[in-house]
Parts: sequence; structure tokens; C-alpha cells
Amino acid sequence: MVHIEPLTEARTTDATARAAEPVADVGDVVAVAEQADLSPTALASLLVSLGESITDEDDLANLLERVSEVAHDVVDGADSTGVTVDFGGRTYTAAYTDGRTLRVDHEQYAAGEGPCLEASRTRQTVLVDLDEATDRWPAFTEAARAEGIRSFLAAPLFVDDRTLGALNLYGREPAAFDAVDADVLELLTGTVSRAIGEFARFKSARDAADALQRALETRAPIEQAKGILMVLHRIDAHQAFHLLRRQSQTTNTRLRDVAIDLVERLSTGDGSVADETAS
Repeated sequence: MVHIEPLTEARTTDATARAAEPVADVGDVVAVAEQADLSPTALASLLVSLGESITDEDDLANLLERVSEVAHDVVDGADSTGVTVDFGGRTYTAAYTDGRTLRVDHEQYAAGEGPCLEASRTRQTVLVDLDEATDRWPAFTEAARAEGIRSFLAAPLFVDDRTLGALNLYGREPAAFDAVDADVLELLTGTVSRAIGEFARFKSARDAADALQRALETRAPIEQAKGILMVLHRIDAHQAFHLLRRQSQTTNTRLRDVAIDLVERLSTGDGSVADETAS
């Protein structure tokens, strides 16, 4: 991304009005894309891919993984990226790009303070460097410094009256993020928040948080099946997940069970699987 002049002061922006809109405003997409190294079409395409309907916790886990990857790719200063779930009395990292993300997040939760918790609980985007973060969250920033993190950008995930968590970016360089990066992140989180809200609408907050955590803990077969399909069909992880999801919907079978069946059948040499998932 082409950065504008980096900010050296903490930025907080009220994202409530943006998240309340039913879809990302076309003007917002164009304005942000013009300042970033993205075409409006490319940015809009990313938003559409993140706004697909969520039917179960496996879909939701995949979405959170996808948005962390997209944010990591789109924002140049992001060395580590993750999604914090912070609702229903549960706080945990639901998706992350590397071990550093998980370690820094863990220290933040243990301290009970930090940029992603601040973003989640205030519904404001937080953009801050290490020096100012040290004044605000001393217990957390000691651990962040030890991991080589010097910049923080976190945008809230929420819909209506339900706070869901935050999308978090960590940078190893000072002033790694700027106002354009914050705008991009707010577009991404606005889209994802609506998808999560649809999933959680008919569940209690705790049930939704627990269901997602269970899906994350038992995700290994889905990741294994995705890897197999990526090799078989020479496709990316996102496309592989959609093949599994389509098979799940066609057969009215839970996605995790489809993945387990695929892995077991291929391990016994059943070559029909490749044709079945591609059809």
C-alpha cells in the first residue's frame, strides 16, 4: 500500500455510523481505494468475498481466518494480524497469521488491557505506536516490546447492540500504520461484523462464542481437506473451502463431516472424491 504521512499520535475514530450501514458505501470504497494501492474494483471484490452469508460456526471460523489474511495482505505495515473474539463472556484469538500474534494477544488478555481490547470495548479504531501505548497499557506493552512489536492498529467488530471483538494488526516498525490503513480496516470490519451478526442473531452471545471456539478446536480435518483439494484442483484455500461448503449444502451434511469423509476416502484410494468435489 502507498502510505500517506504516518501518524505519530494515537487515533481513535467512532465507527458506529459506518458499521450500522447495510453495505459498504460506494463512495467510501472509491475514496479509500484512491489513497491505497488498490483499485476500487479490487477493494469492492474483497468486501464482497468477506460479506458472504454465514450458516454455521465452520463458515464463521473460515471468515475470520480469511479477513485476517486479507488485512495482512492489504496493509503493508502489518507483520502480524489476528482477530479477537470478545463477547459472551469469552475473550480469545479466533484467527491469527503467526505465533507472534498469538503470544502478544495472550499477554494482552492476561493484562486485561491493550489496543484490541480497547477497540472492542469502546467501539473505536485504535492507532498507536509503542511509546504512547506504554503510557496507556504498561503491563501489555512490556510483552509486546519483547516480541519486537512497535505499532498497533485495531478496529472493532460489532453490530447493533452486540460487541463482537476486534481485528488487530501489529507492526515491527515504528509508525507502521496510518489513516488510510485505518480506513481500509474499518471497511473490512464493517462488512465482517454484519456477517457475524447474522450468525449470532438467533443465539445467545455465550452460545455463539462457545460454538465458534468448538469449531476452532476441531478445525484440523477441514484444514487437511482444504490442503488436499488445493493440490488436486490447483486452487487456493478460499476456493477449496467453497468446494467443501458446496458439498456440505448439496448433501445437507455438516461441513466438518464432509471434510472428515473426504480425507478418509482419499486415504483409502477412492479417486471418485476429486470428481465429486469439483462437480
